[in-house]
Amino acid sequence: MPRFSIPATDAQGPLVVGIDIGSGGTRTAVYDVSGREVGKRTHKEVHAFTVDDDGTSVIDADQVVEEIRTSLAAVLGKGALPGEILAIGVDTFASSLVGVDTAGRAVTPCITYADTRCHAQVAELSETLDVPALHERTGARLHSSYTAPRIQWLREEHPELFARTERFMALGEYAAFRLLGTPALGTASAAWSGMIDRRTGEYVPELLEALGIDASMMGDPLDPSEALPVEGTPLAAEFPQLRRAVWLPVIGDGLAANMGIGALGTGTWGISTATSGAIRQLLDTEIPTLPSGLWAYRVDRQRTLVGSAMSDCGRVLDWCRNELAMPYDIDATDTETLFSGPPSPGTPLVVPFFSGERGTKWRGSSRALMANVGASTTWKDMLRGSMEGVALSFLRIADQMREAGGEPERIVLSGGMTGAIPGWLHLLSDALGAPIDHVAISRSTMRGAAVLALEQAAPGVDVAEVPVLSRVEPVAGNQDYYRERLERFEALADLA
Repeated sequence: MPRFSIPATDAQGPLVVGIDIGSGGTRTAVYDVSGREVGKRTHKEVHAFTVDDDGTSVIDADQVVEEIRTSLAAVLGKGALPGEILAIGVDTFASSLVGVDTAGRAVTPCITYADTRCHAQVAELSETLDVPALHERTGARLHSSYTAPRIQWLREEHPELFARTERFMALGEYAAFRLLGTPALGTASAAWSGMIDRRTGEYVPELLEALGIDASMMGDPLDPSEALPVEGTPLAAEFPQLRRAVWLPVIGDGLAANMGIGALGTGTWGISTATSGAIRQLLDTEIPTLPSGLWAYRVDRQRTLVGSAMSDCGRVLDWCRNELAMPYDIDATDTETLFSGPPSPGTPLVVPFFSGERGTKWRGSSRALMANVGASTTWKDMLRGSMEGVALSFLRIADQMREAGGEPERIVLSGGMTGAIPGWLHLLSDALGAPIDHVAISRSTMRGAAVLALEQAAPGVDVAEVPVLSRVEPVAGNQDYYRERLERFEALADLA
């Protein structure tokens, strides 16, 4: 993917730093006031989660703190900066949990979003709490990827660690604590815990009571405007270039991804098409009743990130390549022809829940189903049917997005899966009945953290538009096909 950068000689201040802590590593870069990377001031420290068959998915929190130090040293140590750094934006993979003792040290590894060891505790809490009411209030499902069942799991399975824990922190909150001496939990990251009221930003008392903990054991949610001064902290002593900067409270990677690809306005949907997929929208209006298939994460006093996700997007393409004898050298021309052709009722109907269902009905035990497959069905038929299934997965989310925020004024999309088979956007545009702007920039999530930092460093200054690689328009006559297809998709999915 192209770099969205500017030479250091052309960069204009103020500058900001973006830090992105993802599942594959910690990235850091310097950005100018336009929201573009400055020269080659970017660095990545590679890491991997420790996983096990029992559902374990963890990483050492102090290792990540050292990765931040190393990457900051790399990008700040490349000669004089072309301006002053005034803000630092930080995002991490969403939904993380670290137990911290009275001395301020981690007593547990960082439990990641992918850790599923608390399934039993999800069931336990579901029996004692009003789950639909909780979803409406917090904007989050009662699910293994959120914080409440993990705290319950820690209490039940590791009581000695629970007893030593003074505070529960998100990973980015802990990093701020170790680097600055003060924890900084962003409202958006706190919302990803599934424990705060989406309207008030305060912890839900019923959840705290169910877990047997006090709100003092959780971090205070801070809006982006409540950034921490770096001056006078250990970080400023280590990196004098940052002494005039503020450290923004950590946010989740979903919000950062949207902001990084240019889905900034309330009328814009941001679509991600990587291994998993998602539609997200920043709203500054009240959502009176949250549709059951969506989540809504409070960002600040004005904005909420609303959307939903699917586990299987690019993973569906990988399955087709690996299991259908699909040639690996198939090129964009081949797929452009395949996906731009008219729809056919004879195409296999595929419900692509290879990893279970998240949005919209959140049935984790669901699996993929296929119908209308015969002896003459070819791998091309199956590929088209599978990718139509992904488009229908997006459509069912889009229908609920329209309930929450109305018709989008613009849709921007990025992701590795679409980069591999860009012709697939014909199917998605037809299914959604809307044009799609395909953008592609490297490290868009890290850029999103930087764009949020620029809101504080250069308020009122518009960042540069992300270049559009291609724009795909829907074929109006194809929408009835996808509507009928969706009815059959839902009926088949209910059997999964």
